[in-house]
Amino acid sequence: MKQESGIYKTDTYSIMGLLVNTVGTTAALFIPLSAVKIAQQDGWMTMLIAMLGAVYLVYVVYRLGTLYSDKIFIEYLPLIIGKAGGKILGLAYILFFFYLTSSVIREAVALFFGTGVFKITPEFVIPLFLIIATTYAVVLGFEVICRVLSIYWLVISTTLIVFYLLVFPYMDFAALLPVGEASILTLLKSAMIPQAYMGELFILAMLSPYIRTARTVLIAGNISTVIIICHMTVITISMVTILGVDTPARSLYAPFFLADIIQPIGIKALLVSIWMLALWGKIVVFQFIVTDGISKYFNLKQYQSIIIPVAILLLVFSFTFYQNNTDVLESIPRTFPGVALFFEYLIPTLLLIIALIRSKIGASSSQ
Repeated sequence: MKQESGIYKTDTYSIMGLLVNTVGTTAALFIPLSAVKIAQQDGWMTMLIAMLGAVYLVYVVYRLGTLYSDKIFIEYLPLIIGKAGGKILGLAYILFFFYLTSSVIREAVALFFGTGVFKITPEFVIPLFLIIATTYAVVLGFEVICRVLSIYWLVISTTLIVFYLLVFPYMDFAALLPVGEASILTLLKSAMIPQAYMGELFILAMLSPYIRTARTVLIAGNISTVIIICHMTVITISMVTILGVDTPARSLYAPFFLADIIQPIGIKALLVSIWMLALWGKIVVFQFIVTDGISKYFNLKQYQSIIIPVAILLLVFSFTFYQNNTDVLESIPRTFPGVALFFEYLIPTLLLIIALIRSKIGASSSQ
């Protein structure tokens, strides 16, 4: 739906599909790995802790959106902490999203080669074609991105549901026993990476002008959280009950190993292809956020003029940040949680506190 301003405003269903695709894509790989590695068979309980943090983050973004409607996060930073501080922090967030987008591009490369589906494809080909495809989507605009992802997430979700039904007969739920063996401290420790990936719901703050109402942000964010957490729980339980604890705790590609035990042959290739679509969607959203964020930061009227330069920088950074695929898989679980918790949870919380204080002071002085 387009408003009088000419800006496309997406509805609850579309933004929900966008969030499920964007957050759930890489979360489904890294969250079960870290949860099972630390909490063993109780790893699925970690998802409940991550859900609480995600609900809190959605509320923080919603409250900020009600205070500063029709502005993205970077635009209202100067209104909260002053022009100089807002510009510095805004630049930091642009760099943060550059890091996120470049990391997802390299995660895609690591996934395609790690699963053994793309064995002889030159490594640079995948990110090159990915960035061409995502750049084309960014050129078409946010409305097209939303409409495509609202279809994609249904296709992906339906495929995954069928996949889980196929592997269900192979599950041995005795592998989950004894339940509750992990201590509260262990569960909290294992929740760090899940919390970081669920923190990607923060993108709502960067997309708020394109969402119909602040209430839409709250509803879509919470529904998406439940769907993603259910997915993470099911995939973790599936891996533990079929593959045991050792394999999911050791390999990022454990979800794809499940496809090797079912017929017909070719399910694994289908699953990787579905994940390719999901990764394309995630990179598109992040690339749009980076491009739109830069245009708002420099007060450009339109972002079209910087789409190609941003795409080139993302491609370059994806090879600059990480030396090889092994470096990607080792570095992200080590560095991402701290960076994500800082930018996605801590800073927005502090900004909301400051904004509420400023709002009350302003209300008192006007009386």
